[in-house]
Amino acid sequence: MTALASITAVRPTSNTVVELMQYGATISAGQVVYADSSDSNKAKLADNNASAATAVVKGIAVTPGVSGGYGYVATGGSIILVGTTAAVGKTYYLGATAGEIIPEADLATGNSVSRLGVASSTTQIDLDINNTAVTYA
Repeated sequence: MTALASITAVRPTSNTVVELMQYGATISAGQVVYADSSDSNKAKLADNNASAATAVVKGIAVTPGVSGGYGYVATGGSIILVGTTAAVGKTYYLGATAGEIIPEADLATGNSVSRLGVASSTTQIDLDINNTAVTYA
């Protein structure tokens, strides 16, 4: 399996929970972010193997933005990922490339396990973010 790539937009559904955040980096819609506690909790690209802090997922960016700007981040509910195809019933996780969404099969030894949610259709992910603090073995 491979990472969910070529995401061109994220559409909230009727139950999407979003939070307005200041961005601390350039972020594209569909990228996974964390809140950087050392930088006023600004949203930055999450990564499952850079550090323990970057592996604590806040959500998935709904709107793109640049450092210093503001954008919406989905933290719960369901989102539609435009431009990519998910495998229905598969669980998706934070990847080792900054901002990446991967299936479980792509987790590697040493990665921090941060679950994002389950694909309920080929375009929809039902978010159930769980920052497990477990290292994949």
